[in-house]
Amino acid sequence: MEADVSGRRRRPLAAALLLLAACLAPALPSSDARAQPAESDARAQPADSDARAQPAEAPEALFQQGTAALGRGEYGAAIDTFELLADRGFVHPDASYNRGLAYVLRVREGADRPGDLGRAAAAFEEALRLRPGDTDADRALDLVRAEITRRRSRRAADAVDARPTLDRVIVGLASERTWAAAALLASLLLAVGVVLRRRPAGPAHVAGSVLAPTALVALLALVPLTVAARHLRLTTRAGVVVVPEVRLLDEGGRALPVAEQTPIPEGASVEVGRRSGGLAEVRWGATEGWVPASSIRLLAP
Repeated sequence: MEADVSGRRRRPLAAALLLLAACLAPALPSSDARAQPAESDARAQPADSDARAQPAEAPEALFQQGTAALGRGEYGAAIDTFELLADRGFVHPDASYNRGLAYVLRVREGADRPGDLGRAAAAFEEALRLRPGDTDADRALDLVRAEITRRRSRRAADAVDARPTLDRVIVGLASERTWAAAALLASLLLAVGVVLRRRPAGPAHVAGSVLAPTALVALLALVPLTVAARHLRLTTRAGVVVVPEVRLLDEGGRALPVAEQTPIPEGASVEVGRRSGGLAEVRWGATEGWVPASSIRLLAP
């Protein structure tokens, strides 16, 4: 469900991003994080620290409450409110962004819980999926992942970055709809080329002789890409690791040999497939396996 929250957005974002950068700078004292991280253009209702216990509250009112709590430095209350919105299916990039900011600020306050930075990364990535090209969310996501890497290196843990396999890279170049449209265009060009080839010798015949095989090759490539994109859309969902790290298991929940795997770090993006009991099948780069479902935050589709 997406609701209109215009007039209650997180702007001014420039100030929020400057604060976010300051929050991830370990040299700054914690008292510097008490400034207003986000403002609402409309009057906000008082935040309730037990927001999850108010099932009848309207989504727009909860959005205002969460933003107001964020501005007052009540980060736990803001997190509860924005998580409640997510639990109810409220989908909006500003709600996702503010949720991520609340987690980051709780980390800066020193009141963080394991996985807070991963949940912040999930929120900012979700904001980017809902509003592609959002430079503020993109920059915030980079800052959070840089902080995760810094903390891992401080614990002498290896910084790992799994790159997607070639098939995922190619399929991900465009959406299913784009691949389907391109395949349809290729089929039309193939039909035109076949018709032109049947003309008597001349420019039209030459054009058809070139167009028909070219369109056929394109069609043979675009149809599998369309099918693959559709299969991924129907069988997988984007997720982010929200625990300090997670190791892969087999389908029965048994740990794989340590030598055969690299733990997936907090904040890493994964593809989530089937569910079985309390386990979820994931793909991380070229690595596939099962992890506890609670270690992954699914993003809004």
